[in-house]
Amino acid sequence: MSSKVSERFLLALAGVAVTPAVEGLTFVDPSLLPGPSGPARPPASALARACRDLGLDFAFVPSWEPWASAAVAELRAAGVAIVWVTPGVLTPVLESLGAAAGLRMIAADVARLAFALDDAAALAASEIDAGTALGVDAIAVADDLAGAGGPIVAPAFLDAEVFPRLAQLAARAAAAGVPAVLHCDGSVDALYASARIAGFAAVHGDCGGAGRTAAALAAAQRAGVALIGGLAASQLTDAAHGAVAGALGAALATQGGLLLSDDGGVAGTAQLAALFAAFGAARR
Repeated sequence: MSSKVSERFLLALAGVAVTPAVEGLTFVDPSLLPGPSGPARPPASALARACRDLGLDFAFVPSWEPWASAAVAELRAAGVAIVWVTPGVLTPVLESLGAAAGLRMIAADVARLAFALDDAAALAASEIDAGTALGVDAIAVADDLAGAGGPIVAPAFLDAEVFPRLAQLAARAAAAGVPAVLHCDGSVDALYASARIAGFAAVHGDCGGAGRTAAALAAAQRAGVALIGGLAASQLTDAAHGAVAGALGAALATQGGLLLSDDGGVAGTAQLAALFAAFGAARR
């Protein structure tokens, strides 16, 4: 990995304004990424090639994908900073129990739920260890704690049961010498301070939707965390709209604390082309 890319990425995570804006791919399906004609390129190679060709600074690598280790090697060779994504604490439990049953348990039997949260945290910790052993640049813990209207459960429950466990994961990354990022969809303005207290350097997500980046960035700056995102899938309807989103994102990034990326919701080649147009516009 080039020291220049690593320095740009880490400075931006620390809230420093970096020019041109730091850019990266998060949860983009590698099968959508362009490649040469002929047989499909393996996912790790497709991701590394796209980042290299676009001049991107970082890429998310989901630890649960079979191609994750190969992606680390190829991204490092391409000079791209690697963000290793691990499962979170609450989301795996709700997926295992079923959302409705899990939410009922939060209301009626927190003590029993705590065991499941501990198991999820232990799994995430093992994935963090796997990533740091590979020499990644940052850890992202993926836990969807919010929806469009804010947190999906009471903030008091998050503060008492979820964020202490997330803090253990952030501390585990810090002990290995890498910063931690919290991935969370939805409107999470109210959770930025909790994320910072838990030890996260940044939050990645959809900023609450199109047109919300400026407000989300202001809230993140007040809390002392960086924001990864700014290019909401709902804005990426075509290349022209993507270019506008990229230019606006680049202007916001001059304030510091914003790393431009997709929000994790890009679906289809049209949105992907709009995302690439956004990256290009942000560099102009």
